[in-house]
Amino acid sequence: MKVLFGTGIVYFNNLNDLLMNEENFEYLSNNLKCLGFGEDLNVVLKEELQKHQSEFRLTHITVFGKDDLQSILHFRKSHINEMYFFDKYYLHLRKHDEPGELVQPFYIYKGKGITCKEGYNLLCGRAINKDLTDKEGEVYNAWLQLDLSVRENESYKIKQYNQTYGFELIGSLSRLPIQELSDANDRERLIRSLEKGNLQPVTFIINSQEIRMWIAANPRFKSINVHDSNRQLVKEFTQVFRPINDIPAQKDGKGCIGNDQKTGEENKQDKRADPKPDKGIKTLVPGQERAKRKRISI
Repeated sequence: MKVLFGTGIVYFNNLNDLLMNEENFEYLSNNLKCLGFGEDLNVVLKEELQKHQSEFRLTHITVFGKDDLQSILHFRKSHINEMYFFDKYYLHLRKHDEPGELVQPFYIYKGKGITCKEGYNLLCGRAINKDLTDKEGEVYNAWLQLDLSVRENESYKIKQYNQTYGFELIGSLSRLPIQELSDANDRERLIRSLEKGNLQPVTFIINSQEIRMWIAANPRFKSINVHDSNRQLVKEFTQVFRPINDIPAQKDGKGCIGNDQKTGEENKQDKRADPKPDKGIKTLVPGQERAKRKRISI
């Protein structure tokens, strides 16, 4: 059987092969879309599937602000059937104001894992909140953050701050005079953005004046990082505010992490000793990372 595609004639042994190929394409294209790579790769993805190789790679390039991000996506064929799977991708980040390049692999399991934007946030020093699965198959929630000061093999160390660590995103937010917390929809959007590791713009109400600021959650120190309008970290933001409205503390600890570009104060914090060992914090070295990739999908 021969079928005419945009790049020419492709031969299939039978109708089942044709249907399987199309089904595989739909599955993978949905994976790419859900993981933040959009639909730009669909044409070349279909071309690679038609070649029936054991594995192939695709390249995706995007820009976040002034930063260049290149993704190398790895696909492999199953040993059981002719289906292909999106196995992993490598992010190569070049920040506009820093020399060199940051590279980190992220693993995909059953079409799920770290999205492209979340990977970018991780390489920027921020962290993300994800639902993970342990070796018993139980789902738990934790924050993931890369230790960009330590690199072993091809990966940076990954730190997990789970629910028992004690960081409460909503409780920490409620201590700040953030206007968006007054509206339920705005509050929900703010929380979701912080959980993805974004540096999020908000409006502070101070002495009846509106001041534009940027914030990111910092679970390591169980706090919220506050940045000024130029996205520079406010080194000493110690004033205690009364919350605009009463927000119940989040009991399950679900939240997110975040730092934008490192400042002098953040570097000082990095040089300090980590908090005392806590059963809620876990560090994964690259070897463990690969062994557990099906459970944490990073």
